Amino acid sequence: HILNLTPDNYNDIPPYHAGFKHMRDITIPKIKELLLKNKNIEGFFIAEGDLLINDNYNFDKFLNENHKEPIWLGYKKKQKDYIVGNFLLYFPKHSFKQLENEFLKQKKLIYSDRFFTKLFKKGFLKLKNESIAKEIEHWSNVINAIRKQ
Repeated sequence: HILNLTPDNYNDIPPYHAGFKHMRDITIPKIKELLLKNKNIEGFFIAEGDLLINDNYNFDKFLNENHKEPIWLGYKKKQKDYIVGNFLLYFPKHSFKQLENEFLKQKKLIYSDRFFTKLFKKGFLKLKNESIAKEIEHWSNVINAIRKQ
């Protein structure tokens, strides 16, 4: 299942907060509805639209890794106290309620990768040793320029 695109019109907030707001207010409720309707879903991905999965990684590799806990699979880089880029995350179905609660507790708008970094630091979200993805070259409203690969 892939959720239908749901464009937003967040003209009144900074672009760097739009990703978090969209996930909290639009995507998480849509995932909840999908999980309630389809009991066979075992987990779900949250992926940025500019995601490019590395050529040497495929769905068979993902299945063989048998992830039982939420994991951050695709990111730009891990810094000392911050993980940059939330390109691809996986959440087993059993973790949804806690994820939803974390989103609801976060009232102040923040960068989405800052939000997921907090979940990593709490131990809720694991980090794959090496990112399996990067971003395609694209226009970024956050930096107001082209983001190179």
